[in-house]
Amino acid sequence: MTDVIADIQNLTFAYPDGVEALKDIRLQVSRGEIVAVMGANGAGKTTLCRHLTGIIPHVHQGTTQGKVVVAGMDVYEHPVHELAQKVSFVTQDPEGQLVNPDVLMEVAFGPENLGLPRDEIMRRAKWALQAVGLDGYESRSPMELSGGQKQRLALAAGLSMRPELLVLDEPTSQLDPIGTTEVFEVLGDLRKRYNMTTILTTHAAEDVPSFADRAVVVSKGKMVALGTPREIFAQVDLLDEVGVQVPQLAAIGHRIAPQQPPPLTIEESKKQILNLIQEKKLTPRKANPPRQPMSQGEVVLECVDLTFNYAGYPPVTALRDVNLKVHKGEMIGIVGQNGSGKTTLVKQFLKLLIPTKGKVLFKGRDIKGFTTGELATSIGLVLQNPDEQLFTISCKDEVEFGLRNLKLPEDEIKIRVDEALGFVGLEEQKEFFPFRLSFGDRRSLTVAAVIAMRPEVVIMDEPTTAQDYLGRHRIAKLAKKLNAAGHTVIMITHDMNLVTQYADRTVVMGNGEILLDGPTEKVFTEVETLKKTFIKPPPVSLLARELEPYGIPGDTLTVDSLVDSLKGGS
Repeated sequence: MTDVIADIQNLTFAYPDGVEALKDIRLQVSRGEIVAVMGANGAGKTTLCRHLTGIIPHVHQGTTQGKVVVAGMDVYEHPVHELAQKVSFVTQDPEGQLVNPDVLMEVAFGPENLGLPRDEIMRRAKWALQAVGLDGYESRSPMELSGGQKQRLALAAGLSMRPELLVLDEPTSQLDPIGTTEVFEVLGDLRKRYNMTTILTTHAAEDVPSFADRAVVVSKGKMVALGTPREIFAQVDLLDEVGVQVPQLAAIGHRIAPQQPPPLTIEESKKQILNLIQEKKLTPRKANPPRQPMSQGEVVLECVDLTFNYAGYPPVTALRDVNLKVHKGEMIGIVGQNGSGKTTLVKQFLKLLIPTKGKVLFKGRDIKGFTTGELATSIGLVLQNPDEQLFTISCKDEVEFGLRNLKLPEDEIKIRVDEALGFVGLEEQKEFFPFRLSFGDRRSLTVAAVIAMRPEVVIMDEPTTAQDYLGRHRIAKLAKKLNAAGHTVIMITHDMNLVTQYADRTVVMGNGEILLDGPTEKVFTEVETLKKTFIKPPPVSLLARELEPYGIPGDTLTVDSLVDSLKGGS
């Protein structure tokens, strides 16, 4: 077929260590299609992307059967530099792709290598930066950007090549919710304007119905489902089995009317629910569920008129007169747009950054009187990029390192190592070299290394980036378990589903300021303020507000709570 741009036939692949990553994959993608590839971590999604771009077999070796043809080129017969003229690849780790001293040069680098005229190079670069929301950042160093901004930049560099096929591996894993939506809108625009084809791996199941023509589900290297988003998300039992998230609206539909097609929009879900209420198959509950009161215990961390400027000409203000109190035993979610100051704020707690103005107190004492090492025994920080924290030769050694610095007995070290690795699902990989792990598993390892030290305060900076559905909830449940054991937990995240499900208090940041701070139920009713910092409430929250006139509490935040309300609390 002439309109087929990617043709994968009977593809089976094993890495040199014998691990079979793909098994008999068969897939044809037409020009102009947008295809989402979903699956748990380790399912084979990245390996599939590497085949489409020629990285396998030309960079990574292994044993292959089958055939892959992209843009008319057999990937086994054409080198990467030839394929790159037709196919752009954006990996899930943006830092591995950024090599230039400033943002503009990074985006111009690809078109320059195509030998395009200067005017066309600049036109493409500026268009790509605008498309991902980075116009105005042209002179900034990529290393000065936040994790989400780096991800936008890597995407812009791929877009500026104007490829026939765009292959994206978790392109939105570090983006704020509206930023994620905007990226998917860009993909739709690229199809309309250039008939560009996109194949992307994603855990963003909530967004898949809005942008994808088809979805592929892979599990343990096998393709287990292929179809439209509605066809895929109707298979709730299969998705649960293979660890793929079901969108909230489809999950609600499955719970209240399992024989009906799953609703994929607020309007569809509302219509389905109102019909069931009219048919008296649902009886909404009138009373509001009790709220979890915010803790008023001992203040363990406090910011007083905190301002921080990054050096530059002119200096970049990242925090502006922030005042915040963190009480002992709280579980706090911090949310906000990329670059809103979230990471800058928590780095102040460990003296990794020194305030330009104002102060930070730990248990009433100015942290100027502590060394960073002293603070680290009480405050554990899991950084946004796991590779900045890993440096030993095995997962076990990574977790042991901090424990040995605490001079704990050997038997206690062994108990804590096994416990921490078990918590994050890496007990079988304890002897692995950390950089042999996937990006998501490397992140899990850094979480294990911190929680093994049992600090009083645990700060997790985007701990669920690149995690699959089960991995995200495993880490969030771990954070909740630590909180229940008496630890104060602060979690920075772009995953609104996790915040609404696990955080009792939510702090919303925008442009270096705190815009909202209060009980999570209350915060997520402030939709207009949330929009200012690119936060989109989860679908269940928006649906609950639509259903408030019919007896559903408007501050409902979870699928379980909404279904419970619809069924009259039964």
